[in-house]
Amino acid sequence: MHWSESLLKDVSGDQRISTGISPSGPIHIGNMREILTGDIIYKEALKLGIRASFIYLCDDMDPLRKVYPFLPGSYERYVGHPLSMIPAPDGDKTYSEYFLEPFKETIDKIDVRPEIISTTSLYKNGVLSRAIDIAMNNREKIKNILNSIGNYKITGDWYPYEPVCKSCGRINTTTVISYNYPYAEYKCKCGYTGKADIRTDDGKMPWRVEWPAKWFSLHVTIEPFGKDHGAAGGSYDTGKAIASDIFNINPPLPLLYERIFLKGKGVMHSSTGVVIPASEMIKFSPPEIIRFLIAKNNPGRHIDFDPGPGLLNLIDEYEKYERAYFGLDSVKDDDYKDVYELSRLKILKEPEKITFRHIVTLVQIYNNNDALLSALKRSGYEKDYIDDYIMNEIDTARYWLEKYAPPEMKFSLTDENINLNDDERKIVNEFLENIDNIEWSPDSIHNYVYDIIGRSKMRPQDAFAVFYKILIGRSRGPRLGYFIYNLGREYIIKRFSSILAETF
Repeated sequence: MHWSESLLKDVSGDQRISTGISPSGPIHIGNMREILTGDIIYKEALKLGIRASFIYLCDDMDPLRKVYPFLPGSYERYVGHPLSMIPAPDGDKTYSEYFLEPFKETIDKIDVRPEIISTTSLYKNGVLSRAIDIAMNNREKIKNILNSIGNYKITGDWYPYEPVCKSCGRINTTTVISYNYPYAEYKCKCGYTGKADIRTDDGKMPWRVEWPAKWFSLHVTIEPFGKDHGAAGGSYDTGKAIASDIFNINPPLPLLYERIFLKGKGVMHSSTGVVIPASEMIKFSPPEIIRFLIAKNNPGRHIDFDPGPGLLNLIDEYEKYERAYFGLDSVKDDDYKDVYELSRLKILKEPEKITFRHIVTLVQIYNNNDALLSALKRSGYEKDYIDDYIMNEIDTARYWLEKYAPPEMKFSLTDENINLNDDERKIVNEFLENIDNIEWSPDSIHNYVYDIIGRSKMRPQDAFAVFYKILIGRSRGPRLGYFIYNLGREYIIKRFSSILAETF
C-alpha cells in the first residue's frame, strides 16, 4: 500500500489538504517535498473517491528575518518588515511575489495546481479576524499552552498578535498593550504608538497561534509538514492543544516528512544559500522526475539529491518503473504502479522508446536537429519530426550537460590518431572484419564486442577502453553498444579503418 493510501485509509467525509511556505527566498527542491507530498495525498484521495480540495498558503505576512546571502546589503532596512510589504530584489513586484512567481510556473509544469492563498490576503480580507478575536480573548489560556507544552517563558500581559508599525513598517518590534475589538493598541520600539485593526492586514498572529487559526478558519483536515514542527513540544504539539482547547476543532491529520539533502552540501535551505531552485530543476531534469523522487520515497525517509550522475540513475529508475507498469520489466517495489501513476504527467499506451540517457549521448554526437532526428528514428522513434516532448528532453539534456554533468560524462568525437599495441589492434581488426555481419542494434553490437573480448588476452575493462580511446580519446564513455550503434556503421568503418591504417 502506497504511503498516501495508507494515510487516507481511515478518513471519511470531505477533506482539505493544506501546505505552505514563507517565500523568504528562492523556493527550492527541498521545499518541493511539502507541496508534492500534499499534491500526492490530494490525487490519491480523488482516486479513492474522496471529495477533496488542495490549498497552498503563501506566508507572506512573515517578516524578513535577516539579509540573506542572495540579497544586497541595502535590504538591512527591510529586516522585520512583512514580505508582502517590501520591494522585490528586481522589478516592480513585491518581495514575496518575486519568489512566488517562478515557483507557480514550476508547479504548473509538474501538474501541481493547488489553490494558492496569500496569508496577507487572509488578514486583509478579514478571513482570520474571528480567529484573532477568539485568540485575543483567550490569551491567558494560549500563554499557558505555549509555556507548558512548548517550553516558552511568556510572562506579563501578553497578546497573541503582532501589529505592523505604521511608522517604521516593522512587525517584529511591536507589543500590544490593550485590546478592544476590533482594535489592538500597540507600542513600537521605534517610539510610535498606534492602533491596529484585526479585520485587516494591520498585523498578524505569531506562528504557533496562526497555524491552528488557519486550520480553524480554512477547515483544514490534512497537513504534511517537516519533522521539526512535529518534535516534542514543537509547533504541532502546541497547535493541537490550541485547536482543541481554544478553537474547539480537531487538528488536521498530520504527515511528517524528512528533509532533502543536496549531495556534498547538506540540507537545502534558502537562508544558507544551499539551494537548487525548483524552477532550475525542471531545466535540467524531465518534469516527471521530481514527482517520482517524492512519490517513491516514504515521507519519513530523508532524500539525498544528486544533480550530477545520480540524476541519470534516478531517471533510469523512473523509466524502469514505466516499463514495469507496462509489463516489460520488474522492480522491487510492491507499490510501483501507484508510484508511476502519481509521477507521470501524461497517459501512455506503451513506454517511451527513447530513454533520457540515450538522448544525453545523442546530443553530444549530433549538433543539428536533422541529424538528431535521423538518430532518433534509428532508435525506434516513429515520427518524421521532433515533437515538443522530445524537444524538451533534448533541451533538458543539453542544459544538464552544460551545468551539472561531471567531466567524465561529457565527450566529443575525436579524429586524432591513436597508437595501438598488437593485442589492441587485433580486437579492433576482428570487429571491423565482421562488422557487415553484425545485426546493427545496441544489444547485438554489445554482445559481439564481448565475444571478441572473450577470445582475446585482454581484460574486459582494457578492451572496452580501446574502443573509447579511438572514438572519444578517453578510456571510458557512454554504453558502448548504444554509442557505436548511434554513430552508424559507415562512421565506425571509416574511423576504425583509418586507425588500423595508421598503426599498421
